[in-house]
Amino acid sequence: MMRMGTLLGAAAQATLLAAFLLAAPAAAEDHVVGGAAWRIPTSPGLYRAWADNRTVYVGDNLVFRFETGFYDVVQVGNWEFDQCTAADPYQLYRTGPAVIPLDHKGVRFYVCTIGNYCSLGVKIYVVVQPR
Repeated sequence: MMRMGTLLGAAAQATLLAAFLLAAPAAAEDHVVGGAAWRIPTSPGLYRAWADNRTVYVGDNLVFRFETGFYDVVQVGNWEFDQCTAADPYQLYRTGPAVIPLDHKGVRFYVCTIGNYCSLGVKIYVVVQPR
């Protein structure tokens, strides 16, 4: 027969383990933008639909897979995103694949500045949620 002290000790250990697992930070996730490659989309709204169907958290990474020299990724503001311009970019990534760490909450806007690719749909915004 199990002694009461042993039973209480096992219960306390199980409670501590559960508390630790709940408090442990979730692992960062890599989100491959578009699900495959950063390129002219095959259908309008592809990148918007992709972003709308996932939750992105602080600590995660956006991964833009593209061939260097054929595409780029530029982080811009909302107005530049809407206008498909990058007159005052925040960040420029010219070498693919670009892995962009998301270090704070908020909306992030990205466009491609090669040719008219942005106007052809090579642009995306994501809403970064706090963890």
